[in-house]
Amino acid sequence: MKTCKNVLYYRLVDSNNEIVDTFDRLKFALKKFPKLYYLAIDIISPVYRSKKPLRKFLSLANKPVINLGSGNQPKYANEIHVDMFDYQNVDIVCDIDALPFKDQSIESIMNVAVIEHVPEPVKVIAEAFRVLKPGGYIYSVIPFNQPFHASPHDYQRYTLQGIKYLHKDFELVEAGVYSGPISALLWIAQEVFASTLSFGSSRLRNILYLIAIVCSFPLKYLDCLLLNSKNSINVAANFYVIAKKPSLFSNHP
Repeated sequence: MKTCKNVLYYRLVDSNNEIVDTFDRLKFALKKFPKLYYLAIDIISPVYRSKKPLRKFLSLANKPVINLGSGNQPKYANEIHVDMFDYQNVDIVCDIDALPFKDQSIESIMNVAVIEHVPEPVKVIAEAFRVLKPGGYIYSVIPFNQPFHASPHDYQRYTLQGIKYLHKDFELVEAGVYSGPISALLWIAQEVFASTLSFGSSRLRNILYLIAIVCSFPLKYLDCLLLNSKNSINVAANFYVIAKKPSLFSNHP
């Protein structure tokens, strides 16, 4: 059964509560078919996603894992999906800065490409700290160099230092580049191409953007060569952090 608590539906809507942007309308429609949608995103999106950080987190984390901002991703065993939208694969519907869990009751938490879409990320991480058991792990992925992408809103970006500071109450396990500079460059180039040649037309921009995605997405795999480069932190698309709630800690505000 899904639990609803303080649910706020921040969508790009008109006065009739309909999604305005055609591209966003298409995305919301396709999310009804999660396997197809997320397979397509994984293949043709401009962002190359390193698999190593998630594998490291899952090797450390106790189950079940709470997936904050899960969207309609396919569910895996011992995973609980939490999102503000009532998708088919969502177990709990709520705002992720007001989780309906007791203090120190959750084993592990992950949030991937979610923090940029919430207005107060400090509250989200504080909530994760509150509900995690001592010794519990958190895994976060947050963008650094990425174009604006409202899903349904887009508020901020973080440097590697910034994402570490956001998790300052945790014990850092590791942090680094999740998606490298080629991903950042490719996404920005696609946006520049579509926005420049559309001459202000949203419909033409969406068409050109889809063409750019389909024609150029294979370039993102060049990031395989750059993820471990020290200089990649200067222009990475995403950073990740794996951190642990201290086993002994003072009262958290």
